[in-house]
Amino acid sequence: MVLTLICTLTTGAAADTASDAALRRKVLGYWKTGRHAYLFKSDGIRYMVGGTPTRHWDIRGGVYYEDGKPYKISKLNEKEFDIAGGDLLERCSEKHIEQYKASFPDWMKEHQ
Repeated sequence: MVLTLICTLTTGAAADTASDAALRRKVLGYWKTGRHAYLFKSDGIRYMVGGTPTRHWDIRGGVYYEDGKPYKISKLNEKEFDIAGGDLLERCSEKHIEQYKASFPDWMKEHQ
């Protein structure tokens, strides 16, 4: 019985880890709000495009964390990323990314 419980808990933890990894992969890349664009990198850093503010991000247990503060993920798909208490982010198109490269060439080279 104890072995069954341990296996169940281990399996659940492994499933959470796998699903968190899948969610993290979905977040990677360029996103924008009405005011700013952001680059989410796999090293857990979110950069504001063309600027200096950075934040540390992660997803654990299906919850998005930014600088250690938890946010419930309301929506995360190929086009939209919405967290409770935050801005709705929209995936940047290739056209937007090309505009950022033209507007912030040095920044874009540094953060590729």
